[in-house]
Formats: sequence, structure tokens, C-alpha cells
Amino acid sequence: MRADDDYIPVELWHEAKQFISDISDDVNIFRQFCVFEKNIEDEAAKFAAWWDLERYTQKPHSLILIYENLKNIWDEVGQYDILDGFTKLQKKLVLLYRLLEANGMTDE
Repeated sequence: MRADDDYIPVELWHEAKQFISDISDDVNIFRQFCVFEKNIEDEAAKFAAWWDLERYTQKPHSLILIYENLKNIWDEVGQYDILDGFTKLQKKLVLLYRLLEANGMTDE
């Protein structure tokens, strides 16, 4: 195998890094709001724990699954006409967890 067979364009590296950063930021924001909120969705908390424990390293296809379905998840969150940013974020994390669970990528 030649070295240029393994070449991955820099743009893809940047996009992947940004994707991981975006999800990590969402989880961190969720964690910060959990201190003040009383109505925390269990599935959102489970996704945050799954992400914090870096379970995606054990199931790398989960990142591809999330990436490919992220637009659909945002579209579904948008259908609810939610004005509260935390509620939108929590709904997104719930849908991400359900996606992973439906595809057998959680530990439950």
C-alpha cells in the first residue's frame, strides 16, 4: 500500500474535528444547565454520560451514524416549535440517544 492511498484531505479532518467539538460543546452545555434545571430527560442524561465516557471510541460507527442523521434530528427538533434553547438541546440529545439505542450502540 502506498502512502498516498491513506491520504485524507485536510478539509475532512477539520470537519470531523468540528463535529466532535460541536457534540462535546452540546454535552458540556447540557451538564451546566443540569445544575439549575429540575426536569431533566433521562435519555438526554444517558447520552451525555455515553459521550463523556467516550463510548464512541468502542463503537466508531456510532459517530458515522450520528453524523449522517444529525440533519434529520435537527429537522425533527424544529417541528416542535420549541423556543427554549435548553429544551431544544435536551430534545436533540434524547433523539441522539434513541438513534444509538435503536442501532444497538448503547450498553443497555
